[in-house]
Order: sequence, then structure tokens, then C-alpha cells
Amino acid sequence: MRLIRSHAAFTVIEITVAVSLALVLSTLLAQAGWRVYESSSLAVSASNIRQLSAGAAQYLTENNYRFWKFRVDAPDGTRFWFGFESAESLGRPEGQRSFDPDRGALAGYVPSALRPDPSFALHGGAFKPKYSAGYLAIGYNGVLGGGFGKMSPKSYWDLNQPSRVVVFATSAQVNTFQKPASSAKPMIEEFYLIDERERTVHFRHGDQAMVAFADGSSGFLPMDPSTRDKRFTKSLIGRFAPVGSTKYLE
Repeated sequence: MRLIRSHAAFTVIEITVAVSLALVLSTLLAQAGWRVYESSSLAVSASNIRQLSAGAAQYLTENNYRFWKFRVDAPDGTRFWFGFESAESLGRPEGQRSFDPDRGALAGYVPSALRPDPSFALHGGAFKPKYSAGYLAIGYNGVLGGGFGKMSPKSYWDLNQPSRVVVFATSAQVNTFQKPASSAKPMIEEFYLIDERERTVHFRHGDQAMVAFADGSSGFLPMDPSTRDKRFTKSLIGRFAPVGSTKYLE
């Protein structure tokens, strides 16, 4: 007897339904993954801010309540608040530079291995690394620290409302002037200073910046909408107040 083999085939409607279900499931999974990623970023920022704030408080009590300098230049390199960068490293292309966290102004007051915040990865290929060993993505208030090293740091007792003065904030900058970034291809990179001039506060947590105040408390502050860096609007980089204003800075 000759067997007749039947071949089952999907109809167009069945294929359409299957594809639609797959798209819905992938969307739900992507949204769930995004929420996990955002929670991870928030936790890392909170941990870094908390550790920096505690270290800063200890530093102030042991140094006559005067803040530390943002940077100090020397023949062999530059001592930033977050680490020491040698003259040899400063001569390398960005992305290949390195720094020693154990020789920064706050060395000994905060752990040398603070965790890199994963938020930058949310910007995909638009991220431009500055250092080879990761990024902290936290900026220090340069108004307190004497700017780029030209002035003396302020005293804690100079502050009228320490609970309204930001010491640390989530930070980044838009780069359009160093390859592979360009004006046509703006990229985001880490930055370590906030002041009265630069757009370097990163409002990456629900459109808000995570901050540590001079009184030891922490919280969130929103962006002044007029300060958003329009060269790369989705980067959420701006300021707490218009350029020239020292609101939340002193």
C-alpha cells in the first residue's frame, strides 16, 4: 500500500499572529531589562555618592574644615581630587590615559576602587572613554575646590546653607572636539568638575542628578531646562541653574 504523507503549512494569519506575539514578548523583556539596568545604575551612583560624602566629612574634620583643591599641577603630573595622572599619561590620546586613585586629594578617605556607573552604556556607541580603567561619573564642586587650581578652596564655615550646597553630583560632558567625536557626531564622556560655567551635571536618574550636600545629606536635583546641552539632547547633560549662577554651588 502506498502511504500518502501530508505536509502541514502555516497560514498567513498564523504567521502574522506568531510574529506579533514575538514582538510583544521581546518588548516586554526589553522593558524589564531596562528597568533592571536603571536600578543597577541608581544603586551604583547611590553607593559612590554615599562613600564620597562620608570620606569628604572625614577629610574636612581632619583639615580644619577647608575643602580640597580640584587639581594641583606638578612637574611629574597632575593631582586631581579623584587621583593622580602622570605627565606621561596626560600625553596619551583619551581612552588610553590612566590615573592612580591612591594619590588623589581624597586618597585614604574614600575607597580607591569605586564602581563605574553603568549608566553610560545606556548611550551605546555614543560613549567616549577618557581613561582606560573605567569611569567614576561623579563631579566635584569646583567653586568649593578653587576652580582649576587658581584659587584657594573654601572653608565649610563660609557656607551660609550647607544643606543647599552640592559637593558631589552625577556628572558627564558632551564632547564634539576630540576624535572620534565631532560636531556631527557628539559623544558623552566622563567629567569630574561642576562649576558656574560648564554644562557638566548629568541628570541620568529619572531626569534628575544625584547629589551629596555639604551637610552630609544626599538627594536629587532637577535640571534647569534652559541649560540642556542641545548638541546631544538625549544625553541629559546641563546645569542646576543658568551659566554664571552659583545656585547650589556656594
